[in-house]
Amino acid sequence: MQKSDEIYDEKLVAIIPYYDSILGNSTKLYYTDGEKLIYKTIKTVIRNLCIHYQFDMKASNKYYSKMLSSKSQLPVAISTGLIFIQLKIREPIGKDDGAMGFFKLSFIDKIYSTNGDVIIRLKNMNEFKLLCTLNTAEKQFKNGQLVEKLHKDVEKDKVTEALLYYQKEDSPAMKSDIARLFMKIDDILEKIK
Repeated sequence: MQKSDEIYDEKLVAIIPYYDSILGNSTKLYYTDGEKLIYKTIKTVIRNLCIHYQFDMKASNKYYSKMLSSKSQLPVAISTGLIFIQLKIREPIGKDDGAMGFFKLSFIDKIYSTNGDVIIRLKNMNEFKLLCTLNTAEKQFKNGQLVEKLHKDVEKDKVTEALLYYQKEDSPAMKSDIARLFMKIDDILEKIK
């Protein structure tokens, strides 16, 4: 059995629902340098991804649904460097089958239309046919970019707040002050990844 940090590492760039003729509803994970088939539904894989990163998707959806004026297909914004947008990739076969693919925002090279098909191309040249209009795909991409900008603004505010706090202090820095500063910097760096 694979550890979750081997499955959900920083090289993960796409999560695609897949139907295996023998095992049924499964998920393909695409990485910068390969792919892996997981015999779990996409819903389970996304839930496990959120657990791995200690990410509350329900709270995130509630927050971003107000910002984006949308209740469905919201970006999964785990951190600034780890935002996935949802795009329809297949017609569901069964009742609980997932139709949405999840694509890492920072790894999307291009979304385009050719011969009536809408295609998403990743930076490693993997391409996927989408079952939505070009306008819908571009809107989802722009929503992902907006969420990324909001994340960056929040991180910038946290850095500014930390710097202002330490600039106001006249007394010498104590070990505990330095430790708190390192913790804030580690937190910011982790979110930037």
